[in-house]
Amino acid sequence: MRFGFKFSNLCGSVYSQGNLVFTPDGGSLLSPVGNRVTAFDLENSKSLTLPTENAKNIDRIALSPDGNVLITVDEEGRALLINFRRGSVLNYFNFKAKVSAILFSPCGKYFAVSHGKLVQVWMTPSLKREYAPFVLHRTYGGHFDEVVSLDWSLDSDFFISGSRDLTAKIFTLDPAPGFPVNFAGHKDTVIAAFLPKEEDVAYTVARDGCLVAWQKKEDVEDGGGGNRVGMKRHRTSGGWKLRERHFFHQGKVQCATIHKESSLLVVGFTSGIFGLYELPSCNNIHTLSISSHKINSVSINKSGEWLAFGSKKLGQLLVWEWQSETYVLKQQGHSQGMSCIDYSPNGSHMVSGGEDGKVKIWQCSTGFCFVTFAEHTGAVQAVKFMSKGNAVLSASLDGSVRAFDLVRYRNFRTLTTPKPTQFLSLALDPSDEIVCAGTQDSFEIFVWSLKTGRLLEVLAGHEGPISCLSFNPIQPVLAS
Repeated sequence: MRFGFKFSNLCGSVYSQGNLVFTPDGGSLLSPVGNRVTAFDLENSKSLTLPTENAKNIDRIALSPDGNVLITVDEEGRALLINFRRGSVLNYFNFKAKVSAILFSPCGKYFAVSHGKLVQVWMTPSLKREYAPFVLHRTYGGHFDEVVSLDWSLDSDFFISGSRDLTAKIFTLDPAPGFPVNFAGHKDTVIAAFLPKEEDVAYTVARDGCLVAWQKKEDVEDGGGGNRVGMKRHRTSGGWKLRERHFFHQGKVQCATIHKESSLLVVGFTSGIFGLYELPSCNNIHTLSISSHKINSVSINKSGEWLAFGSKKLGQLLVWEWQSETYVLKQQGHSQGMSCIDYSPNGSHMVSGGEDGKVKIWQCSTGFCFVTFAEHTGAVQAVKFMSKGNAVLSASLDGSVRAFDLVRYRNFRTLTTPKPTQFLSLALDPSDEIVCAGTQDSFEIFVWSLKTGRLLEVLAGHEGPISCLSFNPIQPVLAS
């Protein structure tokens, strides 16, 4: 039997893990959500989840500079080549290793992928369907441990890699004498390494909160000029030196990114704090605590105005405009599993209950959560909209049934039992006056009056947990 249903959108989670990527115009943000990718339109306050899906949860994503090609890589290194404009899969590929970093070159002709201790540079596939669209350009070695970060120079001739072996290396796209250039001196993993717009400078950021600026030594051969031809000729012969070392003093570093046009460095820490710094002086412009858990990913848009942060533990996704100090987007899914959902009578909203004890109301047209109720102290097992759609009911393992007003956004009624019990199911009669809840441990059904909050009756007879309740919409009959 064929049905006319197709995937529309994904609600309940906004970020799971991996890196965040802004679109080239800077108006939308791509976020990995499980094995899918959700695009958040920040200018129009809407979200859209791509119909494509990986076999496992997505760990890394990369978008080409023209915004046409999207590559998503799961936890086991299997990748999808996606036409981002159309949302269609062009090809499947297996990198055969965990991918910790993937990044397109600014020219859009190549993309670099970390492959364990190696770095692979591939030719960017076209949007045409081909038998083998992935063509390997070259493999680069030299590290003694896993490569965790990559960054390209603005002309796409060089790229720098940071590794767990406490070093960073500059490679050339094509073979050149004296390469790779090795940067050693850190005492912890090099979380991020950058090649800014200045051709004679490189930056490395270590997990212990140390930022090192590396300076290319002057070379007599070209008089210290900044042209790329001379740079390739003398970059190694002139040597590099450690120009200065800075410390953030905010704890361990989890992620970092740079805005090359304005020389801004954004650093996310394991304490849930992020810092905005001006290079090369490393002056602190802005510091803010945005989460109680570590920040797993940070990104900055093309104009440098919006900063995006993702926290895996709480499923948080934040976009902060640092100049006006306001939130552009602030969303959080259920930090644990979602256990129940219900649609509003007109289908415009959806309520979800989670094992984290939270009840969230979602707007179906945008995919955004606009209110969260956190009064429950146990997992929410059942939720129900009232017939007019102006309130929702929830039953929890904490032994309470709560009613929430969607006009004033408050908990206006709490229904409990004489003895502590755990609720699994919930039902509301068509007149919105009688509330019934089934228990997990005492195998009973409790009946309340929603208007007065009084316990009217206790129905017994079941010999096991009551998993479902439902009222007849026409006759006053309850089925359990």
